[in-house]
Amino acid sequence: MLAYDQAIQDGDNEQQLLLLLDPTARLKPLLQSVLTPADGFHLQSADPEDIEKKLTGGALLLCYTNDRPALQALIKRIQLAHPGTPIIVFNDHLTEADPALLVRQPLIDQLSLKQLNRELLLRSLRYAQCTRRNQDALAQLKITDPLTGVGNRQYFYQALVNDLQEQQQLALITVDFDGFSRFNNEYGHDAGDEVVLELSRRLRSFSDIRHISRIGSDEFAFVLPVDSLDVIEHRTKALLGNLVATLMPAYNIGDGEKALSCSIGIAYAPQHSNEFDTLIKQSGLARIRAKEKGGLSYAIYDARLDRSETEDITLEPELWRALQNEEFVLYYQPRIDLRTGCITGAEALIRWDHPVHGLIAPDAFIPACEKSGLIVPIGYWVIQRAGRDMKLIRDAGLHGHIGVNLSFRQFQDTYLARTIERLIEQFDIDTSMLEFELTETALFSDEMHVKECIKTLSAHGIAFSLDDFGTGYSSFSLLQKLPITTLKIDKSFIAGVPGNADDEEIVRAIVTLAHNLQKSVIAEGVETKNQLEFLIKQDCDQVQGYFFSPPVSLDVFLKMLGANQMQSG
Repeated sequence: MLAYDQAIQDGDNEQQLLLLLDPTARLKPLLQSVLTPADGFHLQSADPEDIEKKLTGGALLLCYTNDRPALQALIKRIQLAHPGTPIIVFNDHLTEADPALLVRQPLIDQLSLKQLNRELLLRSLRYAQCTRRNQDALAQLKITDPLTGVGNRQYFYQALVNDLQEQQQLALITVDFDGFSRFNNEYGHDAGDEVVLELSRRLRSFSDIRHISRIGSDEFAFVLPVDSLDVIEHRTKALLGNLVATLMPAYNIGDGEKALSCSIGIAYAPQHSNEFDTLIKQSGLARIRAKEKGGLSYAIYDARLDRSETEDITLEPELWRALQNEEFVLYYQPRIDLRTGCITGAEALIRWDHPVHGLIAPDAFIPACEKSGLIVPIGYWVIQRAGRDMKLIRDAGLHGHIGVNLSFRQFQDTYLARTIERLIEQFDIDTSMLEFELTETALFSDEMHVKECIKTLSAHGIAFSLDDFGTGYSSFSLLQKLPITTLKIDKSFIAGVPGNADDEEIVRAIVTLAHNLQKSVIAEGVETKNQLEFLIKQDCDQVQGYFFSPPVSLDVFLKMLGANQMQSG
């Protein structure tokens, strides 16, 4: 009631549109005789056919009719198309209106033309205005995230649907924190709210994106509109470069700071899809793949790489069967010492020898293993099988390291170090030849747990290397704290040398850094003679890649070692 009285007292500063639905044309002259320009109302007649199009921008609807069924049908139609629209119904006699309308439709007022006066009309109009403002505020609350003030899931879905229906070309981008649940458990939900709010502020600093919305606990979505599909990738990558730089700084938590990485997924419309639910799903799948890279990473949807949950669920039983039936095999890619030109080690790489589809590369099934947790038992199988193979490799004359990958998901197993110790003892694994290749994602999945595991395993003589080095942004702080002996330069940098000045400088910097820290350097993905010659000039220690050999079966690798012995002898 207070809001109603205030609305009567204040009135409106702007002209309020009153749409008149009156087949008799009696209502407009009557209202004009009662209202004055100072009251702030603008009268406009409307037809039943176009009334729904004109009911925008906070208009009020005034109806005059004695056709009760038609009135009821109209009110139902209006409230369905424009919920929250106040309606004032005029009749010759108040008793001729339907009193039940006031119960069924609380936004409706009824006035008798024969009893109408200025005070009564103004009170009804001001009340309708106040009601409209309250309804608009409620409608806004329904589409607004209360913590950040950006749109919520409902708002974003409707905004995206509208864009797609208008056949707009756009990039749908989603972003969330890595390990947010773990952060909440460690720092509390109030701290979680603080960093989510700060993330929303950083996103809102970009003027060329729209529909910024919080669609999950720490997940945000927004749209980058483009004029042409020819420039969509260029515009998106330019935005992502600025976005990564904006999201990189640490977040304030109480009196301290915490570095939090994010993952970003992108899907294009109409290139990838023109259906809103499919587009959101594709962006989410790309974001999951970005998390596998570690650090502050992004990925653009690729149907060849991004699997849906249903596909993974279908694949999971087959993977269990493959593990039980020993369908997995290890292939070995040689590492070449650039000083001698001889094989000095190898990386063990898993393959799936499928009974129907033949040899399947890891990119086709490892993501499903990561999501389902199967990577943990499969990872232990790899260590066991590599340990068995190392006896044959050692007998063939190689005493260098055999690299085995440890993923971030394996480090989530609290019994990781204890289980590996048991495998070493049970299968008599030569730890002097065993090297675990770690990703930056694994290092930062649980820093204390990772440190303890590495410390325990290092005591057995196991070596550690850091894989895909240079693709993250926060690994330098742990290089001196952990017993990492080797850095592996990511193949994405090797692909650009020689020729790309930025990639050349990054490779030089990594080699210099590693040698200054008394660590070795291995370059991955060497495929050309020019790349090899560049790496030799930079004093890189070892290389692996298709220029020398693809991953090969154990039998082939043992034959290569025989030739290697002849060459070195």
